[in-house]
Amino acid sequence: MSSGYYLPPVQHASFAVISRLISCLVTESLLRAYYIPLSGVPDTSGFAVILSTHLVSEKPVLERSLRPHDIFAIVPLLHTPVLKEDTVSRHGYPIGLLDPLDMAPVFYELADKPITGTNNNHLKRGVIDSLLPNPWELGNFRELIEITDPVYIWRKFVDGIIIQESLSENIEKELLSSYEWQKLAFEGPPALPSLSSAPIKFEQSLVAGHPTHPMHRARTFDSATLEYDWYQPRIRFVGVPRSSIQILGDFDNLSRNLAELAASRAGQALPNDDSLIFMPVHEMQIGNIKKRFNDVEVLPSEVFLPALGQSSIRTVILPDLPGKTLKLAVGVKISSSLRTISHFTADFGPRFSSEIIPKLAVDREILHIETETESAIYRDQDPDKAKHFTVVVRNAYEPKEGETVIVVAALLEMGHGNVPAGVSAVEHLFGLHTQEKRIAFLDRYIEVACRALLPALLQNGVAFEAHAQNVVARFDTATGRLLGFIYRDLGGLRIDFKKLRESTGVDFEFLPGHCVLSDSIQEASTKFYHTFVHNHIQRLIRLLKLHSNGIGWEILRKHMNAVIPRDHKLWDLWMNPERKKVESKCLMRMRMRDSYRDTVYSPYVNMVQYHPRAIYGDEKSPLN
Repeated sequence: MSSGYYLPPVQHASFAVISRLISCLVTESLLRAYYIPLSGVPDTSGFAVILSTHLVSEKPVLERSLRPHDIFAIVPLLHTPVLKEDTVSRHGYPIGLLDPLDMAPVFYELADKPITGTNNNHLKRGVIDSLLPNPWELGNFRELIEITDPVYIWRKFVDGIIIQESLSENIEKELLSSYEWQKLAFEGPPALPSLSSAPIKFEQSLVAGHPTHPMHRARTFDSATLEYDWYQPRIRFVGVPRSSIQILGDFDNLSRNLAELAASRAGQALPNDDSLIFMPVHEMQIGNIKKRFNDVEVLPSEVFLPALGQSSIRTVILPDLPGKTLKLAVGVKISSSLRTISHFTADFGPRFSSEIIPKLAVDREILHIETETESAIYRDQDPDKAKHFTVVVRNAYEPKEGETVIVVAALLEMGHGNVPAGVSAVEHLFGLHTQEKRIAFLDRYIEVACRALLPALLQNGVAFEAHAQNVVARFDTATGRLLGFIYRDLGGLRIDFKKLRESTGVDFEFLPGHCVLSDSIQEASTKFYHTFVHNHIQRLIRLLKLHSNGIGWEILRKHMNAVIPRDHKLWDLWMNPERKKVESKCLMRMRMRDSYRDTVYSPYVNMVQYHPRAIYGDEKSPLN
């Protein structure tokens, strides 16, 4: 039994989506799960029994026997998952967090017939034999049937809950889209760039993207086909009456210069009208613009500038605009969110960049924050309309001589066309072929990351949205030594406004209702924990094979302890050994509420305090 990276593209794509969906359902406590160890099955430590939806509301400790209709799915595991420490059950070890990298690439459900001889007979017999004694009552359900369809898993889950039918159907379409785009990526995987490659090469080298989101590769948009190249879009231009646009910074001159360049290359001239502002627009947004805004003039399709999409798709670089990036509204759902830009973000970024960023308690030697210099948004009383016509201009970090800049999301990938199956990008790029090398790399990485990203939260109440797409790493090209980080995208910050005002002396003005506002540092810290610890650092620790042995988490505790003072509120939230749980973001709970801006949090296992437990295959029950 091995990871999914040895599967053909169709099966691999199915595994990628199903594993993420089951991970969310279990980790977010939408379904309960038990771990049962196995002995004598190669490369498999045991299996997870995922319980059906009707058991979620039963008492915390199940005592009755469990029958076939109580079992939602069975998932063989490569190693022991993260277990709950506050409960015990005669059925198995309650699972607190189940990660896609825990799972072997096969999913089962029980069938009403005797077990038959198959290629996986040894594994199947081990599973069935473990479920025959009390407190299990399988009856005639003695066969395991493989599940390969993500939509089937979703429908099976939805069958036992209350959810609006149209919402359920939309989620189903997103899961299918994720599967289709993921299959394409596995059929023609990108090559992993080298340490001498340009930053944009790494931005465009992602194979699977988000490590736990079930819609991780979804691209849902009426006019987009599977053949569309999101990494090489054209930037079109739209003339808008000046009175209809709210701008910050020198946006007018910047956008006019770009439009004039595009028009001249097309052998055309811009309309001679000083009352117009020429907005750059992603070509996939032109249809939305025409449909929603009546006082605009879309310039001919020949008037465009070529662009290169970063990993986020809606942020692009223009070869004709060096040193800048454009973040553009794109009316497409990527993962499960419509990638537009709110009036909050357009108003916030440039002002925060000039008023607050120079005052933040960050070490400028190891952390560079990309400032947002200009923005423009259509004036409209309906924010859901205005968000479709927005531009934010960002200063792009310029790599120094002898420096390689890599978006962290690219390091946390596997499956590149020029890399052996099952080897992560970070291992391959830096030659981390021994545990000693992996430990040394992780130790340096976490030390610098904690020193770079935590002080602003500790001292200013500013929580960076430090997931792997927003954080860019800087390395010495010759030695591969980590030099520091770059943080980008101010729209995802969470800020304790009282702490910010006290520490900077600036009474920064937030628009009413802006989601970056938090009432306390504890509230702001949930964003940082989810993005930095749960997604960013956890993925790196697992890829470097330092999760199950606990070494990676010891390193994280060491460096967080060095940065977080013992008397700080965050020490008690994260570093206190008694803190077994922490609030973290719930991707599926949010989607099932059809929520994007309003984040849903729920108690997760506090991975900062994770210590692996030794559990062996002869331990059929915790109560033996």
